[in-house]
Amino acid sequence: MVNFYDKNRFISKSTLARLADVSPRTFSRYLATRRHILDAMGISPKAQKLPPQAVRYICEDYCIDLPPELQDQDALSKSPLYQSFLRALQEREPFY
Repeated sequence: MVNFYDKNRFISKSTLARLADVSPRTFSRYLATRRHILDAMGISPKAQKLPPQAVRYICEDYCIDLPPELQDQDALSKSPLYQSFLRALQEREPFY
C-alpha cells in the first residue's frame, strides 16, 4: 500500500504500535534504536504523539501501512495509482 501522509495529522505512538501489530513496549524499544534520527527531527523521547515527518519516516522504516482514515484523502483520491486500482476492482468479475 502507498501511504499518502496527512501533513497536518499527528499520530500517537500507541496507534502506530497497534498498526505495526506489536506491543507498545516493543515499539518503544524500536524507537529507542532510532533516537538519533528522531532527535534530529526535534522530537522528544517523551512525546506521546508524533508529527507527520516522524510518522512518515517510521511508516517507511517499519513498513507500516496506514489505514485510509489516517491518510490525506484528497491526495489519495487524486492518485493515479489509486484510480487505476479502483478501475481494476470495478472491472473484475464478482465471486459468486
